[in-house]
Amino acid sequence: MYVWTGPHAPVQQPTPLLRHLAGEFADQVNLLWPAPHTPFLTAPAARRQLICLALGRSDMSPFAYDEVLDRPLKRAVRILLPDAPDGLARALEHLGEVAWTFADYSLLLDTLADRVRSKPLRHAELIRPIDLEQLAAIPRPLVRAGMVQLRLGPDQLALLMEAHAIIARRSGEEAATAAAVAWGRFTNAQSLFKRVQEDIIAELPPHPFKGDTTLRPLTTKAAMREAGGRYRNCLGTRVSWAASGDYAYFEWKTGPGAIVELTLDAVYGWRLSEAKLTGNATLSAGLRLLLARDLEALGIHVGRGHWQIRDALRAAHKPDFKLESIEEALNNVFDD
Repeated sequence: MYVWTGPHAPVQQPTPLLRHLAGEFADQVNLLWPAPHTPFLTAPAARRQLICLALGRSDMSPFAYDEVLDRPLKRAVRILLPDAPDGLARALEHLGEVAWTFADYSLLLDTLADRVRSKPLRHAELIRPIDLEQLAAIPRPLVRAGMVQLRLGPDQLALLMEAHAIIARRSGEEAATAAAVAWGRFTNAQSLFKRVQEDIIAELPPHPFKGDTTLRPLTTKAAMREAGGRYRNCLGTRVSWAASGDYAYFEWKTGPGAIVELTLDAVYGWRLSEAKLTGNATLSAGLRLLLARDLEALGIHVGRGHWQIRDALRAAHKPDFKLESIEEALNNVFDD
């Protein structure tokens, strides 16, 4: 029962236990239920949380607080906070034992009133102020995608948000939202961030060659990853090279097949820079000749790079200068 102390009645100080459980609301609770504060301390944690929240948000009569002690929680919420957002009663049961601050309760109400941001709270077993702060900071598409389920740390979350912003800036909000939806399907952080690494890279520019039945251009990120898997090599990690426009890739379908890398040379234009069989095995001499023929038919240079010419010119003044053969110059193309 609420006890009116009267203007001249001695006011006892809140007990240490009340200070711990009610936090900044301890003095107000003490006025409602003076020491030993039995009605408040013996109430379920959700009811105590509601009382503290209401003390900061409502100017209800003191008698209203006594009234709600024995009411069902949803009914008690309607009495003390008639404008409370949906889901508050359920949330109160997952806030823990100790009262939050006024600012944290305000953030809880704002979050519950937001249809998108309130969704992750519906099934949370524990709701913490830090969870609400993260929710407030996460772009809505990421919240909608369910990213909060991984409970990422602040730095992980900041990096994810930056990656999302990169995609939005490069390709528009629709593309960024689509990426967020895909990210939301991951159940562990390692797989998530591996996918994000791929997504921040733009799709490949148009391939510089149409190719033919022998040389199949790899024109998309997905095509490069798929070919890298079949050839058991690191092609998937070179997607960013292709996206830059300075590299292009073929699958050469002669014989056992090979992955062919072209680079944009400052002198020759497109030039063969690497060619490897499955598992990065080396092409035989016969296969090298066939590949060179097919590439040269498309106007692709097979030979020294401009940097090799430049290095040779630096040394050409020496009496003992020897110009390496084309075969030697191509060792870095075909060999490890």
